[in-house]
Amino acid sequence: MPIPTLIDAHCHLDFINFDKDRDEVIQRAAQNGISDIIIPGVSTSNWQKIKALCEQHKNLHPCYGLHPYWVDQHQENDLEKLENFIDNTTCLGIGECGLDFRAEQADKKKQQYFFKAQLDIAERKNLPVIIHSVRATEDVIQQLRKYPTLTGMVHSYSGSYEQALQLIELGFYISFGGAITYEHARKLRKVASKIPLTSLLIETDAPDQPDASHQHERNEPAYLTEVINVLVKLRSESTTKIAHHTISNVKNLFGL
Repeated sequence: MPIPTLIDAHCHLDFINFDKDRDEVIQRAAQNGISDIIIPGVSTSNWQKIKALCEQHKNLHPCYGLHPYWVDQHQENDLEKLENFIDNTTCLGIGECGLDFRAEQADKKKQQYFFKAQLDIAERKNLPVIIHSVRATEDVIQQLRKYPTLTGMVHSYSGSYEQALQLIELGFYISFGGAITYEHARKLRKVASKIPLTSLLIETDAPDQPDASHQHERNEPAYLTEVINVLVKLRSESTTKIAHHTISNVKNLFGL
């Protein structure tokens, strides 16, 4: 049976983890049917590297943003830099931006400030947003309600099914990665089994969040097949059907 064509909707291929064998990683992805990869930016220091990568490889696609995990490193003028950068280069979306409310993470108010500012930019530029949300789904929803024209994706989704429906109603796609391959992730797997195909995306979030078959290893785009294999079992739908919809959804969202 031929490998289905897939798109990795969220992968940090620019990270230092891939510096020694990036070309081989890209080649393995292609050998496993990954036709395209979306690369979100996390800080000003990464943007130029993403730009260069995507100019070198036409199947890699850039987004630029300021990640909440590193919010203590972001400066006020980084927002102006972001707007100027996307005005002068190809950019498919704003992000990775969002909220991370784990106890050890940075000040919530600072995170919310940078999140709102990036939503403002996305609205002005008519670009989709790539959202990181950890223990903050309700806050993300409340913020997005203020931007009725925005669309985007919530990557590596971890909220409830009810919250997912609210996000879908707001025009957002729900993306799942390696987390759903772990049998103990019962709640998340149940959510993934019920999301409408018209709102579903798949990702690796490589080099992070490896699937159960590659636990404790560096994640990479080739492993996206593990995610769709689990979805096939959870949803009792064909690989072809899920692949078709997730590809169509990515293309619709990012204008590929």
